[in-house]
Parts: sequence; structure tokens; C-alpha cells
Amino acid sequence: MNNKNKKSLMALPQVIGVGQGLKEIGGVTTEQKAIIVLVKRKLPLDQLKKHQLVPKTLNGTVTDVIEVGDMQAFSAGNPAYAILSYPRRMRPAAPGVSIGHYLTTAGTFGAVVYDRKSGQPLILSNNHVLANSSNGRDRRAKIGDLILQPGAIDGGSTSADGIARLKKYVALNEYPTRNHVDCALAQPLNNELIIPEILEIGLVRGTETAKIGMNVKKTGRTTGLTTGRIRAVNVELNVGYGRGRTLNFQNQILTTNMSAGGDSGSLVLEENNRAVGLLFAGSGQATLLNPIQTVLSLLDIEF
Repeated sequence: MNNKNKKSLMALPQVIGVGQGLKEIGGVTTEQKAIIVLVKRKLPLDQLKKHQLVPKTLNGTVTDVIEVGDMQAFSAGNPAYAILSYPRRMRPAAPGVSIGHYLTTAGTFGAVVYDRKSGQPLILSNNHVLANSSNGRDRRAKIGDLILQPGAIDGGSTSADGIARLKKYVALNEYPTRNHVDCALAQPLNNELIIPEILEIGLVRGTETAKIGMNVKKTGRTTGLTTGRIRAVNVELNVGYGRGRTLNFQNQILTTNMSAGGDSGSLVLEENNRAVGLLFAGSGQATLLNPIQTVLSLLDIEF
């Protein structure tokens, strides 16, 4: 799909994203390649004007309109909404538990990663979990800020639950400037405060490029261990960041619904524990990931 076609689809009033995937018919995935067109809600054709309709094909490739709901960055909004016990305090802390910048609610400790130059173990999660959704100029966060485990909404306090300091983050660009990741790092106050085994999953065993139809899993603060399937890759999508703020993301990965608020920052892996993506947004119908290779490259880290 060329940029012209992508731009024309994104200009349609009901469209929030586009990507590459396989045609689905009656909920069953076929082998036919398709341009995936993402909408908050499918509207009856009689409610759309002719120029607002998604074309059935573009340059010989069929389109498939998928309803994904209201896609939002997934910070925790309710301390009671946790299916398992991962909002709790844990020492040493393992990936999968609640964590957050002292001014945010909570997200998920995604993985232990290592600085490529020094070998220092670090905590990987999202910018909006560890750096308070900062664009780098807004003073929402600064390097050295205290990180709590559990996050503040789960009872974490600056006096008793500090586990790390904000080490590095990729700034979130304001719309319409594009984003490719929502990621950040924190350095533990003591290396013995964290362990690398992801709860219910175990150790990360390298990385894998996302493929349509791939089965994936994650452990998150809110919904614990869940599984899903990759529905689309090379996704461009507009994502809500609260208070009317919308950010544009390019080259993302869309999966079936496998998360809820508070699961942001979870590492998503394929069946053999190879990392595929970093979970950062979703709805009740779909989940959105940053490709893990992009995250590792921009933060200069490795597993």
C-alpha cells in the first residue's frame, strides 16, 4: 500500500487506522491478503455518503474494514480492576507486575533489558508508564524521577515503594508528527531489586519479527497471562492519550484483544518466548504493539 492510498483512507471521517493483513469473512481468517482499514465503529452504509465509503479494492488489493473501538494508551484507571494479584508489591520485582512514574497511575513492568554499552540491567516499559507521557519539552517528567512498584494507583508511595529512577525515554511527538514507539527505561536503585523471569512465562529467548496470524502472549498488571493473535502489521493508527490528546503511530502491530487498562508496558512474545512487541494501547476489541526491534534499537538495549 502506497502513501497516497494510506493518506486517502486515513482522511475518511470514520477511519482511525490502516495496515496490512488477511481478509476475514464471518470472523474466519482467509489466506487472501488485504488492506486492513480500522474504524471505531462500523456504520451502516446508508449512514455514509458515497465519498465516505471505503473502496472495496485499492490497486488490485481487497480492503477489509475492522471495528476496533476507541484505541487508548492503556494506563490503569481503577485499582480494583485487576483480575489477578499483579498490582501487589513484589521484591525482587518480576516483569508482569504493576509499576509507574510517581505522578502516573500504573502500568506494567515489561521486561529486564540490558544497556548495550555498560551491560546495566534496566526496566523496560512505556513512556506513558515511566515518563508520564512526556513529549520531552512539557516537564511532565525528567531523568532521575522516582519509579514506584507498585504504581501509585495500586498503593505505591514515594516513601516506601521506590524501585528505580527514570533512565531514558523516547519522547512522544504531538499530532500530526509521527511516532514509532511509546517506550522508556528505568534503572533499579539496586540490581537485586529486579529479576528477569516474566511471571507465568519465564525468560525471554531473543526476538522475532511479527507475522500475520502469529500466536502471541503476555503477562500484564491487570489481566495477567493472556494470549492473542496478530491481525495486522505495518499499521498506522491514531491513539488517544487522554484529555483530548491524540497521537499518530506508524508501523505498529495489531492483535486480537488481549489486554486492558494497566497492561501497558507488557512485553508480548510468540510461543517460544521470543519477544515480538511492546504493548502500549488497546480497546475492548484489539491491542496495539510497538515492534520490539524498533524499541531495542531506539533505546540501545538488548535482552
